[in-house]
Amino acid sequence: MARRPGAVTRERRLQAVSAWLDKPDALAAEFAAGETTQRIRTFSQAAPDDLVAALDLLGRLKGVGIVVHGPRGCAAALVGAAPLAHWAVTGLDQRDTIMGSEGVVERAVLALVRRHEPWAVFVVTTPVVAINADDARDTVLSLTDELGIPVQLVRTDGFKSRVAATGFDAACQALLNLVPAVAEARQDDLVNVVARDAAAARASAALLEELGLKVNVLPAGADAEGFARAARARLSICVDPDATMVFAAALEAAHGVPVLRAGVPIGLAATRRWLDAVAAAAGQASAGILVAPPYQPAMTRGWKRAAASDKDGAAERALHGVRVHLALPADAVFAAAELVTELGGVVAGVTVGHIDSSHAEALDAFTRTHPGVTLHVAAGQPFELVNLLAKQCLDLFMGTPELAALAAAAGVPAVGLTPAALIGWRGAARLAERARAALTNPAFFRRLSAAPSPYAAGWLRRSADWHVKQEVR
Repeated sequence: MARRPGAVTRERRLQAVSAWLDKPDALAAEFAAGETTQRIRTFSQAAPDDLVAALDLLGRLKGVGIVVHGPRGCAAALVGAAPLAHWAVTGLDQRDTIMGSEGVVERAVLALVRRHEPWAVFVVTTPVVAINADDARDTVLSLTDELGIPVQLVRTDGFKSRVAATGFDAACQALLNLVPAVAEARQDDLVNVVARDAAAARASAALLEELGLKVNVLPAGADAEGFARAARARLSICVDPDATMVFAAALEAAHGVPVLRAGVPIGLAATRRWLDAVAAAAGQASAGILVAPPYQPAMTRGWKRAAASDKDGAAERALHGVRVHLALPADAVFAAAELVTELGGVVAGVTVGHIDSSHAEALDAFTRTHPGVTLHVAAGQPFELVNLLAKQCLDLFMGTPELAALAAAAGVPAVGLTPAALIGWRGAARLAERARAALTNPAFFRRLSAAPSPYAAGWLRRSADWHVKQEVR
């Protein structure tokens, strides 16, 4: 039987770029022309692959089982992640790889089901299985009938794509099969918040509850009941589209639940627009969101509490004149740039893991409002980021905690925040508070930078994009 193809790579589906260091207008022009020129790295320090991304997403489901079909090391991403899912690994050895591993998937699934009684099981294939062409599809189909629960095959191979988010797409295709085929009547006040990150889902749900809406969060923390409710919702909202838009779009195609494409509610102006868009789509009142000067637009109950504790307007001036480098996922970084501007800061540079045509509109708007800003596209290349930061005249670095730690070690005052921590008015207040703390203690970061650098001086004398070359076919 012919093998069924896995998820289409992000490079093919969305013209994703994983290597870039230049002004953003050139890349925006490539997306506008409908064809990007791929770049490759002649040296790559480290980078997650599609297997890691797929396991990350599936591991956030409550009460499911995951069988990693490959050597033991392929399940390493689950060891330190404390997933909500139960998991096992088939533990292929050299003999299994050469002679075939018939029966090992079935035994692993049955053992996992006997021990933990999951309501669904995902069999995730790995690069080793992709090499030896081991096909677990027939086994998965037979187990679904035998066990009476969904058993889904998720194909990853680690070779076809340089963009780890391809693994999110593969996982999302399997997630759709958890939604019952026969839906109950629509519930007009129910909204799906489609999120990979539970913290982002909670922050978004808090905003939606002010509109009088009920929230069904999935896949983060979802169980069988959550997926059963998914097709009853009035609409779906993605708060981290890079990871979950494929699922939301598939839910729309299969069950008619429309997807609201309203961006990410990071920054006060963006939060206002997001709430207004949700209210309009859900037929709710506009929640009294007002247009006002920076740091004062979102007059929700929560913002009134925040404003009351900041009578002198210090929050509004938190980043006045401060040059900031941002390092966040692409679906959040451009909204975060708007927030930095709202707080009076200046965006000096942006780092993202990858960028694709789904970000083209936001990239184009960013190019117009921040001309000349350096765009750095790299995942798992800390030596490039350290090199770049050393050549920029920065006052503050703001990014994910692991990258903020890297910047702090390089002597740059740094704030580590996930996109979830920036959502809504609370996110704006949180960034202002953390930024003030970092900027008032530069001696701490100078002491950190006194430690020996892990990179030789010769590496840092080169340009940060020394190893980025245009792909030749």
